[in-house]
Amino acid sequence: MKTAPNIEKIIYDYILETFLPHNSKQTISFDKDLYQSGIVDSAGLISFLCFIEKEFSITIPDEDLLPQNFCSIETISDYIRVKLSETSIEVLGGA
Repeated sequence: MKTAPNIEKIIYDYILETFLPHNSKQTISFDKDLYQSGIVDSAGLISFLCFIEKEFSITIPDEDLLPQNFCSIETISDYIRVKLSETSIEVLGGA
């Protein structure tokens, strides 16, 4: 399982490598809106969500596909932390 402090770095690196390969020297603030800025579009969102599910061993249900969960590195990381904590509770038999 990925550790919580590394979540932002993993997401950041994926975005740079996948969506900005020709601008790899560009930096992205963790609170920048990835969609309004044009970094991630609707077509890229599908592969991005697949990456998140695979990388962090979580499932993203349709009802969680809300802009507030996936608009920035910060909100994506927060969402992943919540899902990881839910998974930990389920594994421990708490849910």
